[in-house]
Amino acid sequence: MSKLMLSPRLQVSAVTIELDNASITAQPDLLPVPKSDRTWTTLHLGGYWIAEAFGISQYQVASTAVAAGLSPGAAIGAVFLGHVLVSIACAFNGWIGATHGINFPVFARASFGIYGNIIAVICRAMAAIVWFGTQSFQGGLCIEVMLRAIFPSFKSFKNHLAPANHVSSSELLCFFIFYIIQLPLLSVHISKLRHLFMLKVLIMPIFGFALFGWAVGKAQGFGPIFSQKTDVPGFPVAVVFFSAMSAAIAPKATLALNICDFTRFAKSPRAVVWTNILSLSIPVTLCSVLGVVVTSATQVIYGVSTWNPLQVCELWSSRTAQFFAAFCWALAVLATNISANSTAVGNDLAILWPQYLTIRRGQYVCAVLGLVTCPWIIQNNAASFTAFLGGYSIFLGPICGILLTDYYLHRRRRLDVAALFHKETSPYWYTHGINPRAVVAFALALIPNLPGFANKVNSKVKVPIGATYVFGLVWPVGLTLASISYLLLNLLSPVRYPHQRTSSPNVSIGSEGDPEK
Repeated sequence: MSKLMLSPRLQVSAVTIELDNASITAQPDLLPVPKSDRTWTTLHLGGYWIAEAFGISQYQVASTAVAAGLSPGAAIGAVFLGHVLVSIACAFNGWIGATHGINFPVFARASFGIYGNIIAVICRAMAAIVWFGTQSFQGGLCIEVMLRAIFPSFKSFKNHLAPANHVSSSELLCFFIFYIIQLPLLSVHISKLRHLFMLKVLIMPIFGFALFGWAVGKAQGFGPIFSQKTDVPGFPVAVVFFSAMSAAIAPKATLALNICDFTRFAKSPRAVVWTNILSLSIPVTLCSVLGVVVTSATQVIYGVSTWNPLQVCELWSSRTAQFFAAFCWALAVLATNISANSTAVGNDLAILWPQYLTIRRGQYVCAVLGLVTCPWIIQNNAASFTAFLGGYSIFLGPICGILLTDYYLHRRRRLDVAALFHKETSPYWYTHGINPRAVVAFALALIPNLPGFANKVNSKVKVPIGATYVFGLVWPVGLTLASISYLLLNLLSPVRYPHQRTSSPNVSIGSEGDPEK
């Protein structure tokens, strides 16, 4: 980890605590959460997932499958199966966070090593930064609908930007309005975010049921889409089904790793398990069902086919309804952007540069980097990059598999939390701070999915048809292969642990002065 040359005034003061008869010195954001500060209940954890459930991306997740030829029932079944699989991973990872009070970057040291965890951290942070920017732009589109509802004249807002910029003046203005609105919320400590989640829980289900009732009532039924039969020309139905399942997993693959960042504030590990499984699989799938129902009804009512809920809003004659619908979608984007994106990057950057970056500072760095990505270009002109983000679970699945396999199968739930903050004397030091078994297992798990990933990003890349079929199961394949490879590598080359821990162990992160001491 490189040393930043910044003013000493910007340094984060380290704190020393005693844990498991050993001293830990680190900045407060990286320390295990004391049990007295673990205040999240089942209601708060359920609120986290319900807050994640209702969003524009979840609304649209079944669209690709229906457009590809699956019947609505089959598409919804694929989405549900994907959510169940990722919810189980979330439950297992969430249990670890709640049991030991640690976040993802610290926990990743157990498998990848004190320095090897940089691989896992960077893989997670890269996608989260880009998603932060693109979802901020999505939130700006919500603001645009709200302003048009309040001020109809805003529809004629003069555009001063050339088409090559891939954004209009009104869209850019609304993007920055949303961007500025969310900045103060980045300063809210993670433990306090439960209040934001509860606000969304109070609003979004009511909005969802109201939208569902409007669609079914106005269309006098579920509309023509629900009469569609499965018809997939040129591809086996199973391939399209599992591809739809993977598409449902992709937006949540990051959350399968993120969950430790939040469950470390939970009172009970047991509550984490069932709350994750039930609250993720059911509400998120219901939002996808809502998308299919509203899209189908819109064809009947307006003769328009669109999977964009904001376009549906603008078809309504009531400006009040337009405003409140866009407000609800903006709230959904805001909560997701903070919980799934900026908080993840904040945790990751805090462990990379612990002397200068807290989670809060890291979130603002994420906001700056998300802006630098020019998300309006990604949204409007980079289909291949959007496909790249959709297939990014090729990297996240193996990481999840290695973490779970190491903890539950290899170590059998034994974790020396204090040693995660030490260097040479730590059982997690491995070889110069890197566990080569985890690195090799990660690389091996990528190989079967790489051809399909290349084709997904650039359709001009010709690969065997079987490779595209394998990529339809990208996350489960990556997770499973990484798990098996990691176990086999540990059998072939067992880890040699240090015989003892010294009374004054070396500190690896967040110490006063040099983070390497």
